[in-house]
Amino acid sequence: MAYPRDVQRFAQQQQQQQQQQQIRKSSLQSQSEKSPFYDPLPMPATSPKTIRGRCFLRVMLYALLFGVVTVGMHSYYCTPAPFNPDEVLALPNVGLHHAKLLDYKQLEEIPEKYIPRENDAKEKRLVFIGDVHGMYKELRDLLHEIHYNSKTDHLVFTGDMVSKGPESLKVIDFARKEEASCVRGNHDDRILLHYHRIHARAGTEEEEKEDEPPVKGMKKVRKEKKLARKMSKKQAEYLDSCPLILKASGVMGLGNVAVVHAGLVQGIELENQDPFALMNMRSIHSKLRVPSDDTDGMHWAKLWNRFEAKAKEQKTVIYGHYAARGLDIRPLSKGLDTNCVRGGKLTAFVVSSSSKDPKIVSVNCREEYSG
Repeated sequence: MAYPRDVQRFAQQQQQQQQQQQIRKSSLQSQSEKSPFYDPLPMPATSPKTIRGRCFLRVMLYALLFGVVTVGMHSYYCTPAPFNPDEVLALPNVGLHHAKLLDYKQLEEIPEKYIPRENDAKEKRLVFIGDVHGMYKELRDLLHEIHYNSKTDHLVFTGDMVSKGPESLKVIDFARKEEASCVRGNHDDRILLHYHRIHARAGTEEEEKEDEPPVKGMKKVRKEKKLARKMSKKQAEYLDSCPLILKASGVMGLGNVAVVHAGLVQGIELENQDPFALMNMRSIHSKLRVPSDDTDGMHWAKLWNRFEAKAKEQKTVIYGHYAARGLDIRPLSKGLDTNCVRGGKLTAFVVSSSSKDPKIVSVNCREEYSG
């Protein structure tokens, strides 16, 4: 049993211990609040110039990152594929802008012995024929219709003798046999380009099919290559001999004549005419005044007749190519493509030494070919 004095002493000890603990706790708290170790770090003042500098660095960093990503994506997705001429030939109206690959001639004269003159002792005729496109039977019908005589008549083809139709090689053989004159058409040129590429590579037809790119238009290219493979060396040489322009002077009823497949640009010498335009043009751009193969501008023949009428030495242009317009006879231009290969007509423009008025003769074409 504890004595009251012991209990009182124990209570006093407990109270003293609690007071000492409270004092130590208060002392530590006071020291921590006063110690600079626990003070927040002082923040330096930031000037507007510093802020602008940091913004500029961020912008440059983002721009650099964007540039790296853009270049990488362009290199991955936009690297051009290896050049394949078949892909180019699958495009529409591809012709003599490849002419450097071929040995073509810009300009030749129709031999003097074939030119009809007013005072010729015997009748001579120049027979200009529009786009045949391999329609051999219709060509024979047309020659029968005009009573063609190989001894007194000379044939002049206005280009595109071959392609699309069923008997292109027969047309070439006949023209060679008759020693006919000709100008190079855009389709003639395409076939020749295929011919020379095939013989330069000396690959088989199956090997060439493996190399063909899967692009739209390859069906047309395959048909052209098939025709080119069938051509003999002599047939190709004849087609290669066709210049871009034929000219003649003093032709009965016409005067000076230029024969071309597609058209001419007025005011430019024949020697300086652009090969692609000679083969493909249909119109003159209304603002730029340059030839074009589309129909958006003014028809080149309209401009030719307007300005050539004022020239000192006028030329009459005889041409083909523009099947959509059909027979297009003007004072200084004669368009003869009457769309035989699409079931239209085949047309001849006949100039005779016995008459100052040329004759126009056409025959119907039997079938339509999409070639």
